[in-house]
Amino acid sequence: MRISIFAGDVSDAPAEALCTSTNPRLSLVMGTGASIRGRGGFEILRACEAIVQAELVRTGIHGLSAGSVHMTTAGQLSAKAVIHCVASDAAHHSSAAIIRSCVKNALAAADAAGCTSIAMPLFGTGHAHFKTDQALAAIADALRDAVTKVRHVLLVVRDPDYVSDAVQIMERLIPGCDVDVQRGPAENSERPSLWSSWSERDEL
Repeated sequence: MRISIFAGDVSDAPAEALCTSTNPRLSLVMGTGASIRGRGGFEILRACEAIVQAELVRTGIHGLSAGSVHMTTAGQLSAKAVIHCVASDAAHHSSAAIIRSCVKNALAAADAAGCTSIAMPLFGTGHAHFKTDQALAAIADALRDAVTKVRHVLLVVRDPDYVSDAVQIMERLIPGCDVDVQRGPAENSERPSLWSSWSERDEL
């Protein structure tokens, strides 16, 4: 498995499957969710709403389980699919276990969709305030133990200050791993209008 640290916006990552880091309601109102919705179109949000509504009808619970993943159309994005990863619980708390589940389940979803590349944000490090180094360690643990047909994983890092840390953690925790760095296009005025109003990190 090849691992790249992608410095930029998840919507720009050159992967067949793009992941969001979202809450149990798949609200897509900030961070990776807002970027995916803004670039891919509101049909992605409508698909998320349908998933949450179906769970409500099925279980009577308004919200999805932490660590679960849910696939939708990629809308106007060039990716094959978007995988929405529930990176916190209803109280907006995340954990290493939740993050590992997000990675494991996202890879399984990518396999099911026939995707051989996937872009993942640093799950749980935005609104849920999970520490970045601990999130990276949890992601590395899950990738090291993964059984998947995915050949290329791009870890999306919005803050350039964390790029070198991400490389070091991946290389330290995954023996024999050779990590490269890719950079997305420069930020411009075409970003979603909500972008400047919310955190630049992932939704959770």
